[in-house]
Amino acid sequence: MPRKVTRSVQLVEVASLCHIEGFSRRRVKWLAEKILREGIWTKPLGVERDHHLVMDGQHRMEAAIKLGLAVVPALLFSYDEVEVWSLRPGKYEVSGDLVIRRSLSGDIYPYKTAKHRFPVEWPDLNIPLADLRKRRTKRCV
Repeated sequence: MPRKVTRSVQLVEVASLCHIEGFSRRRVKWLAEKILREGIWTKPLGVERDHHLVMDGQHRMEAAIKLGLAVVPALLFSYDEVEVWSLRPGKYEVSGDLVIRRSLSGDIYPYKTAKHRFPVEWPDLNIPLADLRKRRTKRCV
């Protein structure tokens, strides 16, 4: 297992984020309502640094879109820093290269297929939603 390293949280444009796998619309609805009710963002997304692929946080990404947020907090990684595997072995092969290739081509994995282990402890956040409502840019396809 990789050693734990320090990583700073960065604000990333929601419009630049891309899915690597599907998600549950019911979970997105619940999560968006929870975030709106609390008025704060409490956990960063795990994002691949070169293409802004969401390694961890598909539902948080969709909740941000639903809430009209411009930016979200994220920890950025490259696939040589994280361990990735399939939750559906034998049915879907998963590797960093495959995740990137599939996501960029629009052929994302089904919900709950890819799992990541990160070399950092996930920080707890307390960011007011108003701080995440800034300018918006084009979203990836």
